[in-house]
Amino acid sequence: MMPQIGLGCIGGKDTRAALDKEVANGKYNAQLEAFYKVLLDLDRPSFTRIGYEFECDWNGYSPKSYKIVFITIFKAFKEKNIKSAAVWCSGGGSANFIGLEKLMAYYPGDQYVDWWGIDVFSPEEFDHSGLKNFFDAAHIHKKPVMIGECTPRFVGVLDGRISWDKWFKPFFEMLNDNPGIKAFCYINWDWEYWSNKNGFPWHDWKEARIEKNAFVLEAYKTEMEKPIFIHIQTPK
Repeated sequence: MMPQIGLGCIGGKDTRAALDKEVANGKYNAQLEAFYKVLLDLDRPSFTRIGYEFECDWNGYSPKSYKIVFITIFKAFKEKNIKSAAVWCSGGGSANFIGLEKLMAYYPGDQYVDWWGIDVFSPEEFDHSGLKNFFDAAHIHKKPVMIGECTPRFVGVLDGRISWDKWFKPFFEMLNDNPGIKAFCYINWDWEYWSNKNGFPWHDWKEARIEKNAFVLEAYKTEMEKPIFIHIQTPK
């Protein structure tokens, strides 16, 4: 297992309750030290999306303090020999692809970033120019790309082949067409259930658990057998 961790600096549920200024000023140093200890105790490679979806309105981060937080955590990883890659992860289409100039206002600098990341949800995002521009910029900066979060938003899996053709097929085509993408993380959730449980407005994101539809499950397995994917070999 190689965990992918979304580390937020917020105090509320998508309510612009950003805490990046407080974190940058050292108010939450004890919490960061506890986080570092968890990663050290874990003692295995991982990814940390520091302040993920940094440009999104619901977080409310400021570029200046966000960059301070990112650099502080990156340096701590190196100084403590923590085996976690620092991922700079954009909200992408959910933030309306704000444009590279505005996006780069949040960029800590190549020397402080291991991976670029972007979250992709709705099918119309796959061939959006904003996504292509992000991939092109990552290539220029010589950074591998992670799809930090993806799920068939508003599509789900329950319609079988229709669901596959509408979301999964173009998603895998996007992966194949962009060799700079080196990792993706799929959210295998019942979105209505978790909306009710956690109090978020995701009720219409639909059932995304792959195992809930036989056609989608088998088609997904077929994709995973293709040679572009790397699978961890379990010792016998």
